[in-house]
Amino acid sequence: MNNYIKVSDITEYLRCPRKVYYAYQEHRPLRTITSSYIASLLLKEMAYEYAEVVLSDNKENKLHELLDRVIIRLPAIYSDEILDIDPQMIQKAATEVQNYFEKIKNGIMESVELFGTQLLLDLIPPHDPEPILYSSKFHFSGSPDRILMLDGIASLSIIRTGTAPQTGIWKNDRIRLTALAILVEENSSSTVDQGVVEYSRYGIIRRVKIKRTDRRKVMILMGRIRKIKHGRLPEQAKDAPCDYCVYKEFCHVSSTLASRFF
Repeated sequence: MNNYIKVSDITEYLRCPRKVYYAYQEHRPLRTITSSYIASLLLKEMAYEYAEVVLSDNKENKLHELLDRVIIRLPAIYSDEILDIDPQMIQKAATEVQNYFEKIKNGIMESVELFGTQLLLDLIPPHDPEPILYSSKFHFSGSPDRILMLDGIASLSIIRTGTAPQTGIWKNDRIRLTALAILVEENSSSTVDQGVVEYSRYGIIRRVKIKRTDRRKVMILMGRIRKIKHGRLPEQAKDAPCDYCVYKEFCHVSSTLASRFF
């Protein structure tokens, strides 16, 4: 299915369209592994098991237990990235995660108050391996972090390890959630009208509606990405984080007039 677009392409396009271009041109990214990146991996893997924290009488101890468990598993799960990583970097990342334990605990407790224990467990059930879903209709693929059943209807959640907005969810997360919702719909033959975004660094769980405007945006973005896949160089995003981009040493080609219509 080499002609399929990935949901992660849409996410990258929203950061900067040129990241998608260079990925499809098979430029090897110059990725630097940092303790902060390792911390984000630890937080994501822990979030898969936050249901245990919800049910625990000692939530901080349970978080320490989850962290210890995930540290052991991490090199096996991400063997292509961190198999030979310096143990001191793992320890530094673990300390960074521990610094968020109070916020995670408070966020989970607030979510229990907001949703109730049983509904919250329905929103963040114990993790099964995330499936790769394919759309034969729109020729794209992706993996939700969880497949859910909400009010008897198929739904999904995604886990994010960055900062959480004061209310609602970030625009990029909304588009990612919507793209994955379209995949769940095709594979479950039902309409997905809501989803969940988990901000694992804060224990925050946000339940949101899937909007028609975001569905339309996903379709538009997929059309643009197909053009990039066929060799069209897009314009750089105005606010692209170029200093931290893994493709920055390649990104020196001048754009054309046509690329400005992306």
